[in-house]
Amino acid sequence: MTTRWDLAQLADLRLQLPDAKAFQLAVEGTFPVAWMGGRPMVGFVGEWHAGAEAGGQEAMMALAPAVRMGSQKGAVVSFRVEMDHLDVLDALPLAQWHLAGMAAPDLEKARYGTRVDSVQAGLGLPQAYHGEGVLIGVLDWGFDYTHPMFYDSLLNASRVRAVWDQYRQMGPGPVDFGYGRVAEDAADIAELAADTANIYGFAYHGTHVAGIAGGAGAGTELVGMAPAAELVFATFLIDEAAAMDAFAWMQDIAEADGKRLVINNSWSLPEFGTRDGEGLFNQFIDTMSEEGVVFVASAGNNGDNDYHIEHAFSGDILRSRVQFYPESANPNMWGQALTLWGEEGAPFEAGIALTSMGSNIVHEGPWFSTSDGPTLLDSVLVFEGDTLPFELIVEEAHPANGRPFVRIRVRKSGSSLGVGLQVQAESGTVHCWNTTHLSNGVGNWGQDFQSPGAGWTEGDPYYGVQTPACSESVIAVAAYYSEYLNPLGNEGGGTLANFSSYGPALDGRLKPEIAAPGVSVESSMSSFTDASFTVTEEVEFNGGVYPFAKLSGTSMSGPAVAGIVALMLEANPDLTVDEVRDALRLTARQDEHTGDIPEAGSTVWGWGKVNAIRAVQEVLGINGVREAAPLEGRAGVFQVWPNPVAEHLNVASVHLKGAVDWDIKDLQGRRIAAGSGTLPLRLAAGTWPKGCMLIRLRSDGGEEATYRLVVE
Repeated sequence: MTTRWDLAQLADLRLQLPDAKAFQLAVEGTFPVAWMGGRPMVGFVGEWHAGAEAGGQEAMMALAPAVRMGSQKGAVVSFRVEMDHLDVLDALPLAQWHLAGMAAPDLEKARYGTRVDSVQAGLGLPQAYHGEGVLIGVLDWGFDYTHPMFYDSLLNASRVRAVWDQYRQMGPGPVDFGYGRVAEDAADIAELAADTANIYGFAYHGTHVAGIAGGAGAGTELVGMAPAAELVFATFLIDEAAAMDAFAWMQDIAEADGKRLVINNSWSLPEFGTRDGEGLFNQFIDTMSEEGVVFVASAGNNGDNDYHIEHAFSGDILRSRVQFYPESANPNMWGQALTLWGEEGAPFEAGIALTSMGSNIVHEGPWFSTSDGPTLLDSVLVFEGDTLPFELIVEEAHPANGRPFVRIRVRKSGSSLGVGLQVQAESGTVHCWNTTHLSNGVGNWGQDFQSPGAGWTEGDPYYGVQTPACSESVIAVAAYYSEYLNPLGNEGGGTLANFSSYGPALDGRLKPEIAAPGVSVESSMSSFTDASFTVTEEVEFNGGVYPFAKLSGTSMSGPAVAGIVALMLEANPDLTVDEVRDALRLTARQDEHTGDIPEAGSTVWGWGKVNAIRAVQEVLGINGVREAAPLEGRAGVFQVWPNPVAEHLNVASVHLKGAVDWDIKDLQGRRIAAGSGTLPLRLAAGTWPKGCMLIRLRSDGGEEATYRLVVE
């Protein structure tokens, strides 16, 4: 959210640092500044006045070069204003505008856990699917364009369709946007080799994420979900306007190529949009979704933090102790950001207090009422020689959703005092979050609300899904430990990852929608990174050495689903975004770890674990694909479908190989048919008697399971 204080701070910084390079280094990661033709252009997001879109565009374009239009979807527009001409903002034909918010990032087992192996093998399908004819867009940081993971399976040609590094100052940028460096020619992409250093240094996150979604293996078994899909990479400036521009650029490429597009976002930030999905950034995504772009996003990694409080007021006071991330743990550590959203039409007051190391309040700061908003304040609390800086924003009714809003950023500055949040109201429910705030603007992880004693409230992990995942049309993905076979042949894993963020969205909508493997996922890493990590495997290619490593997070589960969506879009290119979501929901797996998920879904698992084979069957319209559930034996060892069965029964396994003995009996124990064969099996059921039957399967490794079938 833009504040006059933010713009004044930016203007003061410009006066202090007239040298362009010094100014660039100072604002990187803190303010949404892009360099266009050597001029610093500040990013904004706005909304047209009703009915004034055409005239508004002309009015803004007439202000060029001081104003540069960006992307537009519906009534939402991104634009940039030259640093030295910010005075034009009040004259722009916009109903609302704000400074673009800032952002931060958030295989083989994964292919097994998601049932992608079956899709890539074509089991129970008219053909095998690998994502051919689909574009996967990845918005991230740390891309190695030369990694063999992004070549075809024969390592003959790169599948990187286009790249846009918004940090590079030596253009050309995309024609419609004019900043950064774009490359759409294979030779040009190869010459760039990787994105440049940015706020994360020479990073690796994007290379790992893209390998999960669409890696072809680079000659190893570490094949991603959609190894034949083409890839579009955008290394984006950490602001809303830049992200929106990248989305629109990817869509332009997909439309020019006549291909479907799925965009993966393995990052999140509370500064983007609103947690109820009503912000301008959220609206922009929803409009693109209506146009056929499928957005997938990581649900977040705050499931192990009690950083949220929901409280219904009746004239009482809420108090909670604020846990701080250690200042020594990150060189950019600033303090904690306390974000509060209330109910429309229900004002509240908030403030902070200083406490002893116990629960005693030793000093109270002022109370700030949302009824008095908008309020902006940069101040300090002083007590017995300790000085704690804090920044405050108060809105009576946020322009995006009408909710009363407070954000307090507070810094301990080495003080041994504790900090407590205080909130009071006559009525209404207020939600509070405690997230880390870094000086470079990219903190997004939670810290606990604590109860040091009576009268204090502790937090919980709920309502933890941030933008972009909380947007209405985005498929938000939780993370779990992928299933695997141990040396004894027993299946392990399958439990929820402790870090996976909980829903719902602020307005009560189900989030996340689906879960996928996100713990110790092995994938490609950038060969250009200056970060340290544990190499699990290396391959030599074109004279270079390319690493692989295991990472954990919903950053890993998100691209697994994005790749599966690419398989679905290859199978049925005419799918709407709603049809993609419905297919994932209807075919999601439930097991002993998810428990019985209600029809409305779970705020932890969504509708269950993603099931690629059934999702692809669903979008192909193959009838009766429901798997049989085992009456005896371990769930997930065999897949048996369709049930009911008429002509042919399929038996497969994503991890068992070799021979399987089978026999069919009726409920009276009479044998109907029997045999053996090598997986996968396709059994002729047309001669079996109609009614309920039992099929017993036994692998040559000793795995046994019994399933109940209905023969039609």
